[in-house]
Amino acid sequence: MKSTRYALPLVVLLIAVAWLSYLRSSNTTLEQDNLSLEKKIEKSRSAAVLQSERNRTEAMRSGAMRTKMKREMRSAEAENKPSGDWVSTSRDWNAIVLFNNNEGVRFNLTPACRRLEALASEMSGDELARAYTEMASLPVDAPFRRYLESMMLQQLKKKNPEFAFSQLLAKCQNEDTSPIQLGDFDQWLAKDPAAATTWYERQIAANVFDKTLDGKTPNMVPFEAAFMMSLLSSDPAAALQRMNNIPPNLRASLVDYVWNVPKENGMAFVDLLRQSMPVEDYMAILKTNSLTEYHFMIDSKAAPKDVLKNLDSLGITPEERSALLTQHFAEIAKYRSMRDKYGMPSREKFDEYRARIQGIDPSSADRATGFALQSYLAESKTTSAQDFVEKIAMDYHSSDGSDELLLPLIEGSANGSIPFPKDRARVMAGKITDERLREEMLEKLK
Repeated sequence: MKSTRYALPLVVLLIAVAWLSYLRSSNTTLEQDNLSLEKKIEKSRSAAVLQSERNRTEAMRSGAMRTKMKREMRSAEAENKPSGDWVSTSRDWNAIVLFNNNEGVRFNLTPACRRLEALASEMSGDELARAYTEMASLPVDAPFRRYLESMMLQQLKKKNPEFAFSQLLAKCQNEDTSPIQLGDFDQWLAKDPAAATTWYERQIAANVFDKTLDGKTPNMVPFEAAFMMSLLSSDPAAALQRMNNIPPNLRASLVDYVWNVPKENGMAFVDLLRQSMPVEDYMAILKTNSLTEYHFMIDSKAAPKDVLKNLDSLGITPEERSALLTQHFAEIAKYRSMRDKYGMPSREKFDEYRARIQGIDPSSADRATGFALQSYLAESKTTSAQDFVEKIAMDYHSSDGSDELLLPLIEGSANGSIPFPKDRARVMAGKITDERLREEMLEKLK
């Protein structure tokens, strides 16, 4: 009985001792595993740090190598490329051109370009012609090439005009180049008429100008204009013959080549124009010509009495004066219409310009005003513009205007050249005081 009482606690005690031993052993194993894991983690970290250091070292070495290579490349380029000092003293045209070729859009703002311009002014005609020819084989960007060629040809016109005008004429014939660049031919003709004439006649004989169906091109105009102007005072008949060499449809383009006419040749020039083209065409030429003292520019502030005095000195007839003033007012009205698209139409401006025309030639004012209103409406093409010009026209007509003031708007509506409704035009036509003219206009509006 007694032994049984003590056996059970003993068994429990033994089990507890065994369990504690197991726990102590497990903790020891766990501690060893943790220690081993910590060592592995530390080793892994060390390896990562070491690899990172290696990578950084390699990157630094690689960067240093690239920097070194770039430095060496720049050094090599510097050795092969002329310095700024070299450019500023060199006379090697082709080398300077190639040196400046990679400057992009700022090619004409560099010291190298300034040096090329200076060289072009210093070189002889033969040297410049040779450089121009050799440059054709150089790999030069198109904008830079055009700039250089234009600059060289301007110098060559003075130093070797035969070469210059041959090159320019070829460009005008074969490229989209304006004949205006040929406009300096008159200077060569004045300086050396024999050489200039021989060269031009050689071009004629070689059929250089026979590029169109009528056998003549616009490129003839600057040359014929130069000969014509040189003969104006000495041989008017020969000057007229030169004018007749220009096809009628091209004569209006003379405006670009005859804008600076000597005062002493003024009346002879006007008479030559009268004999060779319609009044509207030659008045358009005179409108921007030095002979009319630029009184008909849009921003001209010349006093009416000064304008009239100038026109009288040229022998301008009443018909010519009317055509000139009409063109002038119409151009101003077109300009005003473009401006008024961004604001309200200005009646004050029309009153001002009409008053100026009346001060120059009262008899031309109504016709000029009518065509000015027509021009305004043709440019604007808006309903507000229709209201604007209709009111002005009716106001001017009812106050002191003649029927001529209404006719351009009525006829423009009838033929559809301006956006002015026919019902409005009929009301306007009904205001015409001349019965025959009123019936004629109403008939056109049917």
